Amino acid sequence: MIPTKPKAIIFDFGNVLLNLDEDLSWDGFKVIMDPSLTTDIFEMVFHPFERGEISEDSFFNRLQRRSYQVHDGAEYVKIWNAMLLDFPAHRFEFLKTLRQEYKLYLLSNTNITHLRKVKKKIELANNVTDFEDYFDAVYFSHELHMRKPETRIYLEVLQRTGLNHEECIFIDDKIENVEAARSVGIPSYHHNPEEDIAAIFHKVLTEAYA
Repeated sequence: MIPTKPKAIIFDFGNVLLNLDEDLSWDGFKVIMDPSLTTDIFEMVFHPFERGEISEDSFFNRLQRRSYQVHDGAEYVKIWNAMLLDFPAHRFEFLKTLRQEYKLYLLSNTNITHLRKVKKKIELANNVTDFEDYFDAVYFSHELHMRKPETRIYLEVLQRTGLNHEECIFIDDKIENVEAARSVGIPSYHHNPEEDIAAIFHKVLTEAYA
């Protein structure tokens, strides 16, 4: 039984609203990256880029330096963006319907390269010039200079939105992000990307409080 009706829904982006296939990028990098040079790739390359701690040029330069041989920059961009799939049109209608009843927020670990590509893909495929307009506010890790599952990012969103912990539900496909949100008191739902969030949203309202 739901103790209170939430005022707001905080969505993760990739693999909740935007379809992803991260293996397309990881498999591409495995072909060109030297494993002996990639033991620190998350701590020194991917995570700093998601926090906006390094520039786009620095990010791709760090990838080049960890490769068997240096490839043209466009090849790295292509591989990095390969994971980005589609934003099904019906999910925009889903968000419009939800917004009649809830405040909607987006909290995403992302980066300037992916965000630029996603906006172009959505505009071409969905004729939506700015998907951010479907939310009351959007929060991107590279702009906040922090990333999930760091608990400070959830506290920052609560402060910016003025929401209390129990007034919102957080939805994410990664269990570590869900557990971190729960640790600061936010009811959260661990989403299975194989399910369509628009079709199973009724489960969110019950299971988030379980």
